[in-house]
Amino acid sequence: MLSWLLLLPLLGAAPGKPAPAPAPAPNTAPNTAPAPFRWRVPGVVAQVEVPGEMNVGGIPIRLEVYTSRESIENLLQSFATAFDEAGYYIQPRPPRVLRQPHLTALDTRTLTAYTVILEPAEGGHTTVMLGEAKMGEVKTPPPGELLLPTYPGATHILQGDFEGARTLAYQAPTPEASLRSWYREQLGKAGYKEEEPGVFRRDTRQVRLSLRPAGGGTSVLLFLETASPSLAPAPGP
Repeated sequence: MLSWLLLLPLLGAAPGKPAPAPAPAPNTAPNTAPAPFRWRVPGVVAQVEVPGEMNVGGIPIRLEVYTSRESIENLLQSFATAFDEAGYYIQPRPPRVLRQPHLTALDTRTLTAYTVILEPAEGGHTTVMLGEAKMGEVKTPPPGELLLPTYPGATHILQGDFEGARTLAYQAPTPEASLRSWYREQLGKAGYKEEEPGVFRRDTRQVRLSLRPAGGGTSVLLFLETASPSLAPAPGP
């Protein structure tokens, strides 16, 4: 699974109790739109291509992933300073959602949330995952076929659409082994076959299942892709 999917538990969740938007400067018209935030990643050595059109929980998002030669500490301080200088609201003591160091800020004028997640990379580098969620442009997705089953009692459910692919992330109050068996049963009933551990296929559809322990339960991430019919496996005799 691509590392930038770590952003899913954070996208769409802005800091609580945001400060009111600052008053416009004396020589600035009240209706003047604020300048968009520009990501500046210190020490960039590479950039990873990610899909351009995405939607998570009805919220349009934009992702960028870089490799930097700077340390995690320096990068956190750099982004915190940039958010502060832009006038964004940063929650003083945010809840620890991920194990990775991360930072989220909210532009209260445009209701845009910005998230940074940092991970150690090879060669002393740092992977920098950046997310921009336009919370003021939420669109309710149309009702449709339930493509990804959700375990009973799931919490923190978050769905996303990534240029034809679909994701489902949530927390389940059950051990990893039980969840894996449950998905084998549910996906099997839906006509999927497990081609390799955690990878299920049916016709042109492929589901990847990722599980990891989290707080006494399990963090679940499913990734559904639909291949072109010309690339789909040929039916058996």
